[in-house]
Amino acid sequence: MRNTTGLVVYDNPIPSDMDFIMNTDSFPSSSTSPLSSTRSDAQSAPPDLEEVFERIYDEYSRCVHEAGRQLPPQWTMPDLVRMVLGDEALQHGFLTDAYYDVMVCGTRSWGCEELLNFIDLINYVF
Repeated sequence: MRNTTGLVVYDNPIPSDMDFIMNTDSFPSSSTSPLSSTRSDAQSAPPDLEEVFERIYDEYSRCVHEAGRQLPPQWTMPDLVRMVLGDEALQHGFLTDAYYDVMVCGTRSWGCEELLNFIDLINYVF
């Protein structure tokens, strides 16, 4: 029996996207032993929820800056991200997906687009 692993990528990835995905430490090598694989899994365990939020805040702040937008003075980035993502987003898997989405797609990520749309709405109302 042949042991094969596959990777399914949706949308239209560019070569740099594929390089990023393939160079990520979270993809196990087929040549690793169970012991080294377990050790690797422990070392690359997902960060805690607050750390993921902080990473998302940083990336979304970068996206807002790259898009030439400014955060309204009455909002902080953590408050804005929590408002856009909603309370249901307080799950580690969802936040991890949102983080990797913004890392791969940048300002074209769904979260960043929603954030920018929300900033536009706030600025339109005020």
